[in-house]
Order: sequence, then structure tokens, then C-alpha cells
Amino acid sequence: MKNIDPTPTRCAIYARISDDKRGEGLGVERQKDSCHVLAASNGWEVALVEVDNSISAYSGKPRPAYMRMMDAIRNHEIDAVIVWNLDRLYRRMKDLEEYIDLVEDTGVLTHTVMAGAFDLNTAMGRAMARTSIAFATLEVDNSKDRVLSAKLQAAKAGKPSGGNRGYGYEQNGMVIIESEAVIVREVIDRFVRGESWQTIATDLNSRAVPTAKGNKWCAANVRNVAIRPRNIAIRVHNNDEYPAQWPPVISLDTWEDLQLALKRGQAINGKRSYSNKHLLKGFVHCGRCGCRMHIVNAQQRDGSYSPAFGCRKRDYRGDEVGCGRMKRRKVPLEDFIADCIMYRLDSPELGVMLEDVESNTPALKKLLRDHEMQARRLRDVLECYATGELTLDEYKTAKVHAQSRLDTLGREIDARSAKTTVAKIPAGQSVREAWDNADMPWRRQLVDTVIEKIHVDPRVPGKKTPLYKKKWQFDPDLIRIEWKV
Repeated sequence: MKNIDPTPTRCAIYARISDDKRGEGLGVERQKDSCHVLAASNGWEVALVEVDNSISAYSGKPRPAYMRMMDAIRNHEIDAVIVWNLDRLYRRMKDLEEYIDLVEDTGVLTHTVMAGAFDLNTAMGRAMARTSIAFATLEVDNSKDRVLSAKLQAAKAGKPSGGNRGYGYEQNGMVIIESEAVIVREVIDRFVRGESWQTIATDLNSRAVPTAKGNKWCAANVRNVAIRPRNIAIRVHNNDEYPAQWPPVISLDTWEDLQLALKRGQAINGKRSYSNKHLLKGFVHCGRCGCRMHIVNAQQRDGSYSPAFGCRKRDYRGDEVGCGRMKRRKVPLEDFIADCIMYRLDSPELGVMLEDVESNTPALKKLLRDHEMQARRLRDVLECYATGELTLDEYKTAKVHAQSRLDTLGREIDARSAKTTVAKIPAGQSVREAWDNADMPWRRQLVDTVIEKIHVDPRVPGKKTPLYKKKWQFDPDLIRIEWKV
């Protein structure tokens, strides 16, 4: 340990505040002023002033000013450190021990405005510092417990959580802003009818409809506003739900329609490689080997390239997956399939299918309600074990049964949702008008409603390829469609 100079002449002032919400720095300025007074009373020269504003010492996040001061100590540029109180320097035992090691190597003294000098070069000084940080940690833990308890109490009482204003509600979270509530209902209705979050966001921006913060919408913003349980007066806290005191923006029926639409999207996403760019990606299969075809760039007779569906011989790992002998231009294939769908929509079989889907909706809604109730039962089982109402063996048995029932309901919902992929046609529009005006996700939902697979068969040697729609060399006879109806 270095011999300590009893009359240090160069000192560093360090100030820190954990939260400066207004960014005014008033708290650290007051600390600095008091530290300057202490330095003057000791006759010390202030060689360094470092400030960490709005940075917690408890979180473990980097404190740039603190690190600069530590480097100055290592380089023997200062003889003492002055702070308002010890908890400005550290609030974690790990940081204290690092500081003690440095003090032992350099002999630097530590003075505080509020508690006097701490000679960390002595056993008593180190013990006092460790006791101080222990109480500082206790204060933080108690404060956290009080905050968490207050938040839980507010949640159980159905009160808002505070923070940023929720779209559709005033800042207090209790009063509906009807002009925004109309937008929430519109967003949900459009998504239920098959539009994508991105399309809705683009439309809202084109109409200059701002978010709660006055910004532009993106797909994630639109989705988050639509799917939040707040819309049906549910307060969520730590994944638990409580009845809220504020009025709902939408009805429970509308909420259940939204859940079905979300399930519909999950069913399609899980079944196909979902793409916003290619209509038939995931549907087209090679007529030679049965392998799914992918989008490739195919060279045309004039030397140009255009997108096509191609059968890959090997995947990205080099494993053989297909024959690699089939290609078909993308644009004429999509145009042909669209015409086939328009024709198919006039068939009586499709009408029967649509009627079955509509009649299936109430049963699917009941399954969703049963699933939600079962999930709550599973949480109740855990709570009963936590409060001692169930033994460990009783808890394990009850959990297995409750989880098994929940999984069964989930599988049944997924199976039924996979059949409910009908993209709803807006009122007053024909199918062709809806198709022409719709975005890619809506069209893909409609394709998924009526088509299982599309097979591309090889060309017949010697047969001339006809001119399709006077635009493309394309033979519709080589396309086989597996219809769902």
C-alpha cells in the first residue's frame, strides 16, 4: 500500500443522480457546489470534476464519468475524492470492492459532504463503507418492493398503469377519445376482413391520422393497438389479467372475431412459407418429383431474366431435394391461377364451404373462451401451490391434468382455424374488384381458402406451346390444381 500524504492538494469531485427526468441537471449542480465548498475548506485544489447525470449506480450500466475518475486515480493524478455521499460513488458491493482495491494501491482519500471522511485504507473505514452500501442496497430493495406492491394493487383494482397515453384513451387512461376509438374499431374490422397490418398503416398515414404521440404508423404500431386487452377493459400485469375500471372500446364479439383472424394468420403462416411478394410461393410443386418449387431468375429467349418457379436439385446444405429439371414463368402462372380462382368462386361447392365456415365460427369462439378459462385454471393451480393450499404432489398432478386439457384445446383451435382462412370480400365489391384492390396477404388468404396444391407438369416433347391471353407462351393444360372444394 502506498504511503498516504496526510495533506493532499489535488482532489476530484464526483457527482451523480439516478434520474433527471427534465434533463436540467439541478441535482448534480447542487452536489458539485457543496463539494466545492468542502474542497475550499480543506484547502485542496480541484483538479477534476466528473458528472454522471441520470445514470443509476445500482443497475450496473456503464458510468463514463466515474470510469474517467477511476483512471485519474490509477494514474496518480489526484490525491482525494469528494462526493456528496458514499452512495453517489457506488451502490453495489462489487463496485465498492473495486474502489477499495484501487484506494489501497494509491492511498487516495475519500471525503463526503454528508458523512465526513472515510479512510478506506483502514479496516474500520472499510467496514463502515461496507455497512453503508449494505443499507443503501436495503433502501433500494425496499423501494422496489413498495413500487411492485403498489403496481400489483393498482392492477387488481383495475386502475391504469400510467406511462404513455394509450391510443383511444385520454392521459388518465379512463376516458375514451371517440375520434381515436373509431380508428381502433376500423383497424380491427379491416384486419378481420383480411387486410394486413402494413396496408392499414399505409392507409392511415395517407389520411394523416397520427399515433398517440403524433407520429406516423407502422405495421407493429397498428397491430399493438388492435390486439391489446385494454380494448375490452382488461388490465394486464405480469401476464395476469384483471377486470379494468375504464370502458371498453370494442365488444367481446369483436374481440373474439379478432382472435379468430389472428389464428387464421397463424394457420396460414405455419402451413406456408408466407410471403408479401409472391402470390403462389409455397403452393407450387414440381410435376416430376413433387418437390416444392422456389422463386428463381430464369433466362428468356431474348437473353433477359424474369422471375420463375424452379425445382431445386439441392438445398442450401447441398442435400439433394428435387429433380432440378422444371421451371415455369411466374407471372403467367399467377395470372392463370387468378382466373381459375375467379371461376371457382362461382361454383356451388364453394358456397357450401363458405356456409360451413360461417357455421363453424360460434364453435370456434367457444373453444377460444374455453382455452382462456383453462389457462386461468392453470394459473390458479400455481397460486394454490404458492399459498400452501396444495402440496407438491397435488400441485404436480393438478398441473399435468390442467396442462393436458389446455394443450388439447389449443390443438383443436389450430385445426379449426386452419379451415377458417376465408378472406372476407368487402361489401359492395365483386370478387374481381376485391382481388384487384387487395394487398398480397389478402390474396394469399383467398388462394389458401380454395387451393391445396398447384402441380406444374413437364412439357410434352414436340407439342407447340400455345399463346396464353395473346401475351405469353404458356400452356394451361400443364397446370394441375388440387382444389379444397
